[in-house]
Amino acid sequence: MHAERFADPADPAGSAAHVLRRLEETPLREEPFPHLVVPDALPADLYARAVAHWPSFEALALLQMDSLPRRYQTLLGDRNLRDMKPEAAAVWREVRDSLFGPETLARLAPRFPALAAKLATPVGRRPAMVYARLVEDHAGHAMLPHTDVFGTFLSMLLYMPADGRRPDLGTALYRPCDPAFTADIGRSTERFPREDFELAGTAPFLPNHLLAYAPSDRSFHGVEPVEAPCTRRFLLLFAVMDSRGP
Repeated sequence: MHAERFADPADPAGSAAHVLRRLEETPLREEPFPHLVVPDALPADLYARAVAHWPSFEALALLQMDSLPRRYQTLLGDRNLRDMKPEAAAVWREVRDSLFGPETLARLAPRFPALAAKLATPVGRRPAMVYARLVEDHAGHAMLPHTDVFGTFLSMLLYMPADGRRPDLGTALYRPCDPAFTADIGRSTERFPREDFELAGTAPFLPNHLLAYAPSDRSFHGVEPVEAPCTRRFLLLFAVMDSRGP
């Protein structure tokens, strides 16, 4: 997987500033773990351009690094963007860099204790590595409760449905049946039995809505099974610790 180090936004008064403002002014939800559900996350015109440039199904792939069923993806690293048509590449670069810029972690740290704790470590003070991809899930896709890799500073999902008719297709947020249960940070890719969790809520799958959270040992989330025909389109972004040597 290829990661990018992001430069300062070209227009700090534009799209990136809009995203930062929306992240800061949206109320934090504490249950079942701290998270934000941000309506109107991108400026409306940028979101409309992104929807119009969603890649064709033929441009998506079942990535070898991911064994999840019925999940098709394309990466948004600089190398991948160079392979797109210029107009599409410009749109997705603006979306990607607007969602995460040089100020994002510092501005959100006061809201997320797990993020603040990671930033306080020597590794956490390095610039973040950022992975972004476009994801399209089809009927039959499901994901058991998990927490994301513990070395992740921030996880973001920008939902991009065609309309708002299926809010139930959003990310499931889980609460362990055992209130004392936490994930082992050394096994943070582990997926847990669904019967050991109750569904505490669902981040609504609505246009231009962003789910953002700082992974912790209690940030259990997943995808509930859906049998009816459906398509879930969203942008997935992880800001990750750079732990590659001294």
